[in-house]
Amino acid sequence: MLHEIRIEFLKLLRKPRTYIGPMGMIVLIALLSMAVKYGHEFEHMRDALSQEFFVAGSFVNAAFLTRYILIPPVVLMFLPLFTCMVFGDLLASEAADGTLRMILCRPVKRITVLSAKYVAGVAYSLALVLGAGIFAYLLGIALLGRGDLLNFTDGVCVFPERSAILRLLEVYMLIAAGMVAIGSIAFAVSAFLGNSNGAVGGAVGIVIVSGILGHIEYFERLRPFLLTTYLDIDRFFAVKLDAEMYRKSILVMLAYAVLSFVVGAIAFCRRDVLT
Repeated sequence: MLHEIRIEFLKLLRKPRTYIGPMGMIVLIALLSMAVKYGHEFEHMRDALSQEFFVAGSFVNAAFLTRYILIPPVVLMFLPLFTCMVFGDLLASEAADGTLRMILCRPVKRITVLSAKYVAGVAYSLALVLGAGIFAYLLGIALLGRGDLLNFTDGVCVFPERSAILRLLEVYMLIAAGMVAIGSIAFAVSAFLGNSNGAVGGAVGIVIVSGILGHIEYFERLRPFLLTTYLDIDRFFAVKLDAEMYRKSILVMLAYAVLSFVVGAIAFCRRDVLT
């Protein structure tokens, strides 16, 4: 099993598509850092705060940038897209290239091959999300300096720098779990379609539809079962972290991931690979 995982990691590193996500996040974070450093929006916020509070120093710092990049387009569009591009390609690329049949001719179980590919996808998702957070924080230190995190989710609250780092790490771990769940959906779809574009479109489409349904009052009963409900990260920046909701969110993400993997495994193990 370890040998198969190592092979899948090497394959992943050789694919150009693997590097689209990291490069895309680097560009996005760089653009957002420029907006934070030079944007007039934050000058107005600073002026408004100074009318009510005594502000010493600047709240625009590394912690603020690391929090700021978690805007909905990044969490619900770009990260899922980059994750699904890799997850959906793990099976589909080899099926399209005709190498999947040759791999399955070896004396190795299909579930072993599938599991190794899935582990590589999970590792990629974790590295993409956590790497984006680390890069944002380091870039923030270089451009903006260090400091406490000023958050406006639950009124106006200040997280000391150490508490801010811990809270950011908790939220990024939650987002990483969400990306694993979304990527798992693409992985399962690719086991049926054998096409990476269809897998990416299917998984991202599910995220978009889930987000739309979550904002329609008629479908309020579905909200506890929608993946995007648990990717609303603003609630996790409240003064006191809702530990019960956080655990529930992680469990829901894991449930999505496990269910998708099982469905994909059943489809893959029963699939006739003819090319």
